[in-house]
Amino acid sequence: MAGRQRQKMTDIELNKDYLSSLPSEIIENILVKLPIKEAARTSVLSSKWKSLWASIPNLVFAEKCLPESELIESVDKVLRVHQGPVLKFELDSDQLANRKAINRWLLVLSKNGLKDLRLMFYVYNGCTVPSSLFSCHELQHLEISGCTINAPRCFRGLKLLRKLTLRACYLERITIEKFVSGCPLLESLTLICVNNHDSLVIRSPNLKQLILDERFSDLLLETPNLISAIIFAYSLPHGFQDFSPANDGCKGKILRAIGALSSIEELDINSEFCEYLGSGPIPEKLPETFHHLKKISIRLDGSSKVVDTALCILRNVPNLKTLRLKLPCQNIWEEQRIATFSFLEQLEVVEILDVEDVGSLLAFAKFILGTAPKLEKLIMYDEDLYELDDGVGFQMKLASLPMLSSKAVILFGEVPDIDFPSAFDFLWNI
Repeated sequence: MAGRQRQKMTDIELNKDYLSSLPSEIIENILVKLPIKEAARTSVLSSKWKSLWASIPNLVFAEKCLPESELIESVDKVLRVHQGPVLKFELDSDQLANRKAINRWLLVLSKNGLKDLRLMFYVYNGCTVPSSLFSCHELQHLEISGCTINAPRCFRGLKLLRKLTLRACYLERITIEKFVSGCPLLESLTLICVNNHDSLVIRSPNLKQLILDERFSDLLLETPNLISAIIFAYSLPHGFQDFSPANDGCKGKILRAIGALSSIEELDINSEFCEYLGSGPIPEKLPETFHHLKKISIRLDGSSKVVDTALCILRNVPNLKTLRLKLPCQNIWEEQRIATFSFLEQLEVVEILDVEDVGSLLAFAKFILGTAPKLEKLIMYDEDLYELDDGVGFQMKLASLPMLSSKAVILFGEVPDIDFPSAFDFLWNI
């Protein structure tokens, strides 16, 4: 008798539809984490899964190599059967260039509460995102790469946008200045290879994170609440301008570009940007001291303008905790007046990248170890370090240097991995 009851219970357990019995919230959480093709296949599991698949708020089409006609058919089909709001729409394709299809999708999405839009195209396909993009008034996150963006003639902005990322894009009928100014809540801005700018102007009172990898002749930043910034600059063929009247040419470049970043906490700049800053007057003291700046990364080359600019910045950073440098080949440290470097007082970690000359490295190590009272780590990252010297002798020379801090240690290591979304070590390849 007992055996018969156990068999009956086993039959019931085997026939039970556990997938359909899952709470709707759990099913939805599973579906939103799947690519759209895989999510659609779950509709065969049960009627409950089918109804929930047709109403998931996140639609992700990660079909880079799918032929254009198949991709258009797939997106059209999903949007046609979808029920309820679409909060996120992501499309990643190397094949798509059909402007009419993109326009059709954007018009549908603009009526469905879209908050997060990501469109990634292959830059050489000549894809254009039509002006219907700007009818998505509820957007909070916008990321576009590899295309032309056709702005409407009467641009009214995206009033709720908080994060904007543009890579390898060309803007028609609109400047970056106008685009950003039309997004009053913007907190994060990434611009990588967007147009070529004679004068790049960014006015954004709420901006907190900025990544610039751009060609320009002149730069004005009015971003008083900026906390984290990566600025990699590259000059146009005619070089950096001495001044631009539209950008308040009466000020030096260093004042226009970074002089007002009173809230900055992390800053990463390349040697070309230092060259740009140094192409105008370089003051001994900036009107604004970077009291909140705790971490800075500077890539130095042998140019006197680059070096002078870097030293000017370091003289105005009294609370720096972490310094990362690519050193120039020449020794620039013995002649520096230590009293002018307030950043040494709080410095805890120094990291050295891309060592090219052992002599300049030893001179810098001597300078830092002998003048930073709270130093904890001097870290050297370079795979070719031992090829520049006999290795053992180099370490002995370092060990013999006097150290002002009793906590200081010297470490060697490989170049660290990218750490993002921190402002440091950001690298993006088109």
